[in-house]
Amino acid sequence: MRTFLPPPPGFDATAYARDAARAIGLPIPESDIAEVALNLERTAGFAQLLAGIPGLDSEEPAPVFRAGEDEA
Repeated sequence: MRTFLPPPPGFDATAYARDAARAIGLPIPESDIAEVALNLERTAGFAQLLAGIPGLDSEEPAPVFRAGEDEA
């Protein structure tokens, strides 16, 4: 059984999905809103977990590998 982290208190994924889609002109059929909202809830839960890690913002990202490019 998979367990997902809960979203932050007060996060309304359905309203967020509708408002964000409208803001960028992305049509989301009403029949898909529930599934989009569920994915947003899961993402918000993981984001909340990461936001609680002290010093995470001070870490340097890993370099990006690009095939065929020589290192400088």
